[in-house]
Amino acid sequence: MKNKTKYALLLICFALLFSDINAQNNGSETAPTIVTIDQCQQWAVSQSSANTQKELNSQLLKVKLNNAGSHLFPKLEINGDVSYFSESYQTNPYLLDFPQQTQYHVGLDFEQVVMDGFKLYYGRQYEKLLNEAEIYKVELSINEMKEQIIAIYLNLLILDKQLAVLTNAQTTLDQQKNQMQALEANGIIPASSIAQLEVEILKVAQSKGELKATKESLISSLSILTGQDLSNAIFSMPDVPQTDINASSVRLEYNVFENAKRTMDYQRKLHLSSSMPKISLFATGGYGQPFYNTYYFLNPNANWYYAVGVRFKVPLIDWAKTSGIGKAINLQKTILESQQSDFEKSNRISIQEKNNEIKRIEDLLVLDNQITAKQKEITKAFSIQLLNGTISTYDYIKQQNGETQSLIDQEVHNIQLLKAKYELMALKGRL
Repeated sequence: MKNKTKYALLLICFALLFSDINAQNNGSETAPTIVTIDQCQQWAVSQSSANTQKELNSQLLKVKLNNAGSHLFPKLEINGDVSYFSESYQTNPYLLDFPQQTQYHVGLDFEQVVMDGFKLYYGRQYEKLLNEAEIYKVELSINEMKEQIIAIYLNLLILDKQLAVLTNAQTTLDQQKNQMQALEANGIIPASSIAQLEVEILKVAQSKGELKATKESLISSLSILTGQDLSNAIFSMPDVPQTDINASSVRLEYNVFENAKRTMDYQRKLHLSSSMPKISLFATGGYGQPFYNTYYFLNPNANWYYAVGVRFKVPLIDWAKTSGIGKAINLQKTILESQQSDFEKSNRISIQEKNNEIKRIEDLLVLDNQITAKQKEITKAFSIQLLNGTISTYDYIKQQNGETQSLIDQEVHNIQLLKAKYELMALKGRL
């Protein structure tokens, strides 16, 4: 009997131990985590394909740089031909006695470019600029992703603030209801007054439900973008970014415009290089009866032969083509410069408008503080008057709603100021 009691006690201890461990594990799994806006941006960038695209572009650049200099590699070709000449060709009075109707040879040709008209240098610079343009595209997509994260994150903060205000309003209404129920029990006030408060409490609960549904939708979107499960996260309020009104704009788009103009310059130089003089070394040799060699042409027997020399080429007709391409590039560059000018003007206007918006919201916040303070004083006075029976429940609910709305407006304006500061940073390229 004692042994059975010991075993039972042991089993109970083990059960309690395991239940405590499970409780701790479950608690750790559901424990909320605090996340910041910077973390969300970092997660979104790290789980996107941006880094992969950059690495692939780096590898692609190496291949293209190698291809740009491929014309400088030595060329080695096996060549050969067999020719048959008719008897009339043999009796041509302008030719010496043609000993063979059949001519043939098999040889090896070698060529090494010595001077390419700067084609290698311009070609590589051109490929580097094209690759740089692709990197800028990736960076621009990252900036867009960051702006998207900021918009979702700040909307979540607005919802959190609205839910907090409604929760406080609901608590106040519940407290007022409890006080009025005591008065109703003593026959001081009618039951209809409490019913009106109950309806208002249900409306607040309904509004909170709608906000929670919207919040869950935004959290799902943010979780997809960041690759993190944020369903149980607490979103911390970021500090208001410090923006210098006089700071110049360093938008990435300006680099894109400059890159495009430099790319056009090197494109023109690359076309010009094709019309520059070129020098190469060559060598050819083989065995047979090559028709183009006088010595072996007079010799009816096949034999070994070779030739070495320097080849010099100066394109002439290509100058006209290069000139036309140059004019086209100049026109494209002029169009690009006008587009850059329009972008700079539009960006300056947007920055000025955003500065005006920030000033307007800051002025609103000053008034918000005064309005909410007055609303709280009035609501407190209305609460006492309601219990004294000097005002109706409708008047109190109307005032309570006014206070709630003023508090919501204040919180929304705070987030709007934060959002406007981030948007100003984006307009100046300092996000």
